[in-house]
Amino acid sequence: MTGTTNDSTVLKAIADLAPMWMPGCVVDTAERTVEVGWGRGSLQMSAVVGLGEIIERCRQLPQQLWAEQIEAWLRAVVAEGELATEEHRFGDVAVRQRAMLLQRGWSARTSGPVADALIPFGDHFEVVVFVGTGADFRRLTVVRRSMLGLGDPDVPSPVQLTLEHISDLRPVEHDGFSVLARDDDPLVSMAIVDREKLLPQASIGLGVLVGVPRLSTVAFCAADAGQQAADRLAQYVADTYRDAPDQCSPDLYWLQGDRMVQVPVTLAKPPAVMLPAALLPSPRRTWVRHLWQQLFRR
Repeated sequence: MTGTTNDSTVLKAIADLAPMWMPGCVVDTAERTVEVGWGRGSLQMSAVVGLGEIIERCRQLPQQLWAEQIEAWLRAVVAEGELATEEHRFGDVAVRQRAMLLQRGWSARTSGPVADALIPFGDHFEVVVFVGTGADFRRLTVVRRSMLGLGDPDVPSPVQLTLEHISDLRPVEHDGFSVLARDDDPLVSMAIVDREKLLPQASIGLGVLVGVPRLSTVAFCAADAGQQAADRLAQYVADTYRDAPDQCSPDLYWLQGDRMVQVPVTLAKPPAVMLPAALLPSPRRTWVRHLWQQLFRR
């Protein structure tokens, strides 16, 4: 069956089933949209939502599972509309957007019937968009982002808003490596994204070894700092990740400019980092790193 036929079959299923579950909703098969409504009493609202996401989801499933998937998605869209209405009560939603750096696949593992608004970030992480609502951060979905008009060109970028929020972070020296942290602030992980300002060593020489054990903590050292420094960093990342309420990643990475690769760490106690050959100490490399450290201290 071709992709075009598949789309048509899914669209027909949505058009047939949606009014049974949600009387009053309108499916436009030509525009591939559905209009859904929500509200209480005299306060009634509606939104037109694209069907691309649910069509793609159904194409990945056997046809006998489509009905359940379509119903769950439609009900989730209505719930998103109710959330969008509520979020306006807390002020301008656009300026309350924030982004968090999370392990790759976090959204796929934890999201519901409606996809999260996110930006892939390399092979190991993803940037997921949230909205600050009261004291909480509520994950923003693609559907609600559209309902709230947050995709318009003049709306502030959630990434930029977040980087401004953490721009005052300063590294603290800890047992031969550096730590960026702020209690109960899950936006600190985005320091990896703003590495030019918050991790400038990442673009110098061989870069840095870095770990993001918690959303509120980033730890790093010079990539060529040597085996002992790397092992201490790995131990800190493992200890900090363990039982943390805001776990991010237990792994260690080599960050050099825009290149990030995972560095193997043994499960021994204490853990040992298996440094790539390029990071093993040499007299010349040690001298160059010492020179850069002196320049940064000025």
